[in-house]
Amino acid sequence: MQTYSETMKQLFLFVFLGLVAASASFAQVGGRNTFEFVRVPVDAFGASLGGVNISTGSHEVNAFWRNPALMQDSINRHAALSYVPWHADIHNFTLAYIQPFQKIGALAFGLHLVNYGTLQETDPSGQILGEFKAQDFNFNVGYAIQQDNFSFGVNAKLLGSQIDVYSAYALALDLGLVFRHPLKDFTFGLAVKNIGFGMSKYTPDTQLNMPLDVQIGTSFRPEQMPFRFSVSLHHLYQFDITYLDPNRQTQLDANGTPVREEKTFFDKAARHFVLGGELLLSSKFQVNLGYNHLINREMKIANQGGMRGLSFGFQLRTQKFAFGFGRGTYQIGTGRSFFTLRGDLGQVMKRK
Repeated sequence: MQTYSETMKQLFLFVFLGLVAASASFAQVGGRNTFEFVRVPVDAFGASLGGVNISTGSHEVNAFWRNPALMQDSINRHAALSYVPWHADIHNFTLAYIQPFQKIGALAFGLHLVNYGTLQETDPSGQILGEFKAQDFNFNVGYAIQQDNFSFGVNAKLLGSQIDVYSAYALALDLGLVFRHPLKDFTFGLAVKNIGFGMSKYTPDTQLNMPLDVQIGTSFRPEQMPFRFSVSLHHLYQFDITYLDPNRQTQLDANGTPVREEKTFFDKAARHFVLGGELLLSSKFQVNLGYNHLINREMKIANQGGMRGLSFGFQLRTQKFAFGFGRGTYQIGTGRSFFTLRGDLGQVMKRK
């Protein structure tokens, strides 16, 4: 007779593989979808590793946002608060908490809120008509089970977007799988994110597309080396994810015909890769580095250099608390900082 965990394992695997196979038929590249804010890193750790990583950081409360299978029982009753002062006074908040339950195991709860503040309302000619507010939110409940060296996880998410009197809502799932080597510091992750459907649209004529993504990644630490490497791939359902601006001025050939801009095979392939590294100086302090090639190419300004796509940060831990900082660079002299404070409520509230 099968145990509960064996049954759940088979169910996760069946649904997971079916959705991976079907995803390419209805997925679209970012920038064309509703709820694109879910692609933004929610914490300092994820941001410092390039913004995409599904195979490391299981000691982080916010790991279930990146891959629900990374959630571990060892971080039960941990809470985290993250804050990002975003562009143009946009404020980005994330709350996360993991609570153990006797019969079903641990559940992760998270709220990601993006507040765009008060904006000016204008007509097509630029005449100011008044003001309005806008915000996006993601309420997330995560669950994971472990079977031998494999972990399977799922996030159930309620997504919402409000712009003045218009709003859109959707239900979505993230499915994740993680393999941990029993002897070596080696992890492999697989995740299908934002599988779902819209419950309501901004207007009856508005098309609502989910920002689906399929990702794989691995993290490994060579023996006797205080450094963990990570390699992550995203948007695996479509090879060419380049964006060519139709309004960009193009070069002309000798006959005055516009020369079509094309990308090389290497550049198309590299846009799927995100590289990360963790310098493990001690059990209480580490430095993180990352590089996202898609950000590097999409944020490029003609005839200008810069450190686009690079990210860095650190993690400082104590017995009861941990503080994380991450910063990503997007253009010359610009970037965004991520701050995360984590607490072990079991230790904080323990009676002496």
